[in-house]
Amino acid sequence: MRSKVKITKKQIKQDKFTNFMLQARDWCIENWQPLVIGVAVVIVAIVAIVYFLNVSEAKSKEGAMRLSMAVANLNRGNYQEAILELSDLSENYGGRTGGMALFYLANGHYESRNFDQAIENYQKFIDEYHIDDLTTASAIAGIAACLENKQEFLAAGDKFYEAIEYYPDSPLLPDFYLGAVRNYVNAGDLDKTEKTLAVLNEKFPNTESARIATRLSMSLKIK
Repeated sequence: MRSKVKITKKQIKQDKFTNFMLQARDWCIENWQPLVIGVAVVIVAIVAIVYFLNVSEAKSKEGAMRLSMAVANLNRGNYQEAILELSDLSENYGGRTGGMALFYLANGHYESRNFDQAIENYQKFIDEYHIDDLTTASAIAGIAACLENKQEFLAAGDKFYEAIEYYPDSPLLPDFYLGAVRNYVNAGDLDKTEKTLAVLNEKFPNTESARIATRLSMSLKIK
């Protein structure tokens, strides 16, 4: 009489693992070509992503450096050189670099007294980008300054007031109020002058902006 052979749970698990490995080997032998292609596709995709991220980072750094140099040229008064570089950056870069390039491009046109082009670029910046409230309000005020230089005083005053309403916490608010008063005075609009001056004196009493605006208002009343 034969003695019974007792199979342990460990041996059962080993047999199942062995069968699985044999089946997997057979499947790989039969399907090696699509398997290799699939692995290759995954590797290529990973390499492409890594390459894209590296290129994007390098391009971003390059753009930031070029923007910094262009702004430095703008501050030195090299307007034409700065405008060419800023124009290229605004056309070929997106995000913060492209947006700020467009903003400074508008500044460059303003400094060059090309007010229509400056207005166009300020407005494009306002429509397409939002870097922060301060920069957007400054772009609105930039349009106001261009209109003032074009002697469109009433429109300029309204535009300064638009900048005030857009960002009422701006550190440039006293200047915006003064700009509005100055243009309303030049436009001969006493009602808007007095209303704006009243708010300026209420919010920023005894400031240089309030004192200048008051003198301007008085000159309009004397006329």
